[in-house]
Amino acid sequence: MRRIRPHQIQVLSLAAAIFLLDRVTKGLVATHMAIGQSIVLIPRVLDLTYILNSGAAFGVLAHRDLLFILVALLLLVGVLWVTFSRNELDRRLLWGLGLLAGGASGNLWDRMVAGQVIDFIHFRYWPVFNFADAAIVIGMGLVLVDFWRRENGEAVRDEGGDQPNTDDSRSG
Repeated sequence: MRRIRPHQIQVLSLAAAIFLLDRVTKGLVATHMAIGQSIVLIPRVLDLTYILNSGAAFGVLAHRDLLFILVALLLLVGVLWVTFSRNELDRRLLWGLGLLAGGASGNLWDRMVAGQVIDFIHFRYWPVFNFADAAIVIGMGLVLVDFWRRENGEAVRDEGGDQPNTDDSRSG
């Protein structure tokens, strides 16, 4: 039986924290606001606006629940595969995977339970979104930067920042 490594616990813990943050904030919005209601937090900059979104980011591909459920499940399987197939992870990749898993599971929960996602963070110059969406975007950005740096042959610093980690430890 394989021993669980610290990076695996860290990815799963971060994912769980993001999932819980997402569930709690969406629950508060759903129980304290009416659909379509806005509360100004910073005038002309930031509102809380409660909407239901049956599409992806910005309402793209509305009512394609099965597609979004399958994509989220594939993303979660991919995160778990990368997390458990490596002996260690660079901090950037660890954070990226945890954010991706937490965000994907938060929106997946909404789609499976209600068939739509609760969005409420509304910067006036940007469409309404939620913490899961933000985690997915930031997580994907971190994963892409990590991939890009590795593809361009840049050494990646390990957790301590002292030695380069080229992550040749991809086997179990």
